Order: sequence, then C-alpha cells, then structure tokens
Amino acid sequence: MKKTHIIILWTLLIGLALQSCNNTTNDPAPTGTTTNANLLNTWKVSQVLEVGADVTTAYTSYRITFAEANGQQTFNLTTRTGTTQTGTWALSTDQTTLTLTLADGTSLTFSGVNISASELKYTSSEAGKTGSVSVNFTLIPA
Repeated sequence: MKKTHIIILWTLLIGLALQSCNNTTNDPAPTGTTTNANLLNTWKVSQVLEVGADVTTAYTSYRITFAEANGQQTFNLTTRTGTTQTGTWALSTDQTTLTLTLADGTSLTFSGVNISASELKYTSSEAGKTGSVSVNFTLIPA
C-alpha cells in the first residue's frame, strides 16, 4: 500500500514539473495600440471653416497632441483662446469618429474624421452666435 502511495506521489510531482517546463507563455496580448498610428502626433490648424467661412486666424493658438502609452490614450489640447485641456481619447472602429473625454468628464465628439501622416480632418459642433454650428478642421503636424 505504501508503495502505491509513493508511486502516485512521484507521478504527480513529475507531472507538475513537466507542466511548469511548458515553453508557451500566457502573457496577455499588447494593449493600447491605436487603430491609426498617424494620429499620434502634435497637430496645428491649417484651415478652419465655420459654415463655409474661413475663420482660421481665430485658431492660431489651437494645438492638439495625441499620445498613447501603457494602454492609455491621452490628449493635450490648447484651445483657440489659449486654455489647456487634457483627457483621454478614443477612435471608433471605422476610424470616422474621434471622442475626447476631458478630465472633468465632458465629452467632445468629432465626426467625419480622416487621418493621414500629413493631415487630420474632422468636423466639430461648436457654439455659435445663433446656436450650434458645424466647424470643419484641417490640421497638419506641428
């Protein structure tokens, strides 16, 4: 009887030892990669059209930097008035909608997003004199 227990114990120990020598890893897949690496840049205004009117000169201070590190997608935005806002960003699966979530929880949604290495385009809904207006942004690397 003792011999049977010893054989079972050795079999279990050898099985555990062999299992721990398995060459495959269970490391999780890398996270935090964006669907479009061209977005990860600092951008400045090239042209801004508000309901067809060129208002680019009002946006000379406007800068936005998109970064991604350790699974965190962050942005730093300098508005046209020079104030700075920070938070996180998310790009839709089809890469046509970009959502910025400010540190205070407020969200900004940009639609019609088009990203290349040399240009970032999107449409934003902004508060105008007569209510919400559509503003088309074309940005270039800063």
